[in-house]
Amino acid sequence: MIEAIVFGVLFALLLLSHEARQRLKTKSRFEWLLDVANLTIQGTLIPLLRYALFFILLKLIWPQGQGLLQLNWLTGFLLNFIFVDYLYYWNHRIMHTRKAFPVHLVHHTVSHMDVFATSRNTLWTSFFFVYLWVNGLFLYLTDLNAGFVFGMALTASLDLWKHSNSLQQHPKLQQPLSRLGIMTPMDHAWHHSSRLNYNYGATWNLFDRFHGTYLASSAYPERLGVNPRLSNLQLLLNPFAKARSSQEHQP
Repeated sequence: MIEAIVFGVLFALLLLSHEARQRLKTKSRFEWLLDVANLTIQGTLIPLLRYALFFILLKLIWPQGQGLLQLNWLTGFLLNFIFVDYLYYWNHRIMHTRKAFPVHLVHHTVSHMDVFATSRNTLWTSFFFVYLWVNGLFLYLTDLNAGFVFGMALTASLDLWKHSNSLQQHPKLQQPLSRLGIMTPMDHAWHHSSRLNYNYGATWNLFDRFHGTYLASSAYPERLGVNPRLSNLQLLLNPFAKARSSQEHQP
């Protein structure tokens, strides 16, 4: 519910910008197909699959596991907001290795950041994200701990915000937020530039700082996106067919 509200607010803000409205009009039908289809997959199919796998199937084979972890609200929240986020950092970083990058390539075809950029992927890439499996397991083990659930919703909301262009015209907001450890839209825009081997974090830039993969800048990148050199069908289903990019993606 929180994610839907955040999406609606960011989309409304997007429509307030004449330049952004013009960019939306120039998006191809195929780009709309990619974005809307994957938004549906991430927002509807994956939650249903997560429920089916962990609250129906796992309950049949391991009923004693449900509620095995009795956590208070704060511990459940930190489990998601820090521990799962750190797992995502490595999940994302692995996707930027040469052999795995085709799984993630389509996401980097976004040439202008907006709230729809969050879901740009092939139709099956979302199933390789740690959120699907780890979140589902912890939801089962904690029996829907409210803090953990809130952490999931907040992470998803910040991911939508991170893919927006809300700091492009306000770069001075970048530094104080980054000092707090938040991965801002400015930070993530650089991840979608030619410097795509930096700023892997989902919510936090602290993990990038610790592992030496953080790139800070007070200016918005001049150019975003890579040229995948793939057909529409390959972008939709098989980015491994000719996995070449106009940008270097080897960490």
